[in-house]
Amino acid sequence: MSATSIRTVLPLAVLTGSSMLAMDLFLPAVPALQQALGIGIDQAQATVAIFLGGLAASQLLWGELLNRIGPRRCVQAGVGLLLLASVGCALAPDITWLLAMRLLQGIAAGAATVVAPSVVRASLADVDAVRGMATIASIEAIVPAAGPVLGTALLAWTDWRGTFWVLAAAFLAVLPFVVRIAPASLPGLDRRVPARYVDILGNRRYLRLALSHALCIGALISFVASAPQLLPRVFLLGTSAFAVLQVFGVGAFMLAASQSGRVSQRLQPLRAVRWGAAAHVLLCAALLVAALLHAVSFAGLVVFWCAYCAVIALRGPAAFSLALQLPPAQMGRASALMVLALLAVSAIATQAIAPFVGGASLVPAATMLLLVSIASAALVPRSDLP
Repeated sequence: MSATSIRTVLPLAVLTGSSMLAMDLFLPAVPALQQALGIGIDQAQATVAIFLGGLAASQLLWGELLNRIGPRRCVQAGVGLLLLASVGCALAPDITWLLAMRLLQGIAAGAATVVAPSVVRASLADVDAVRGMATIASIEAIVPAAGPVLGTALLAWTDWRGTFWVLAAAFLAVLPFVVRIAPASLPGLDRRVPARYVDILGNRRYLRLALSHALCIGALISFVASAPQLLPRVFLLGTSAFAVLQVFGVGAFMLAASQSGRVSQRLQPLRAVRWGAAAHVLLCAALLVAALLHAVSFAGLVVFWCAYCAVIALRGPAAFSLALQLPPAQMGRASALMVLALLAVSAIATQAIAPFVGGASLVPAATMLLLVSIASAALVPRSDLP
């Protein structure tokens, strides 16, 4: 990327990463929180669920605000609210107050998921936009892997409240950095362009790319959510097996993401998405056949997962960039709809597979991955639709 592109993407990547830390840095502290407040497991887990609920519910809100007040004020509001909510969590006297602050954190974190891709797509040329999306996606891959590790380390010298004080300090540090680079309005914004949700959803090209991408990422997240239950039963391995799978998957994703712009430029973005979708179908079909034959070792699963994550890194940024190839007036709402669809598919797929992960077989998970991958591939446009 050019120096100008780096100056645009880097602060947005920092914004995305710091917003995601509000989820992942806190996870190791949940058991300590349960003991400290004298609450049950369901209430402790609710501090995670309510954050995700706020994140999902806020997408349409930030999509509206992006056009009305601009990216800079959205960033100010989002990071400012993250700072205040983190302080509120640290000072929470009881679980009711903590849940309210976690809901506010989730709502505030939604600003990054709408602002970052919209600014990248509106500010950069096609190839640099794909590279920018890949950079942000790499940060999104690193934080869920590194956040719990850092959170565990923090608990060695502080309690669960200290985790939120660290988050508050991080948001205070990044606030001036990300605000300075965020534009006051999206480049090329023309408010006369029809930008209602019905106008965006009426765009067949956008709709197919958005749904295809949501299915792709939803399959990934649902498998990750199911893996901690599957690995001990299928391979008789401890909890470290999941960490190993994640480390290799994130590593493969980052390596492939560094080449996504080059691949997209060489193949053209739509072809990169189409070939990536076909590769996912073949990979998942191979996993299902191997699972039916009881021929999947843990090493084989790691190889599959590395390939699966690498393909996502090559097709995902191109798909997001292509889907947001819209007038700037529509980008905020379009980005919000994509993230909302992604979260919805993830939740539905995770819940749908949940009754089947208690057995000692990979067949249900492999079947889910294959079916969702086929649906995702079928939605990819064969050419640029009107």
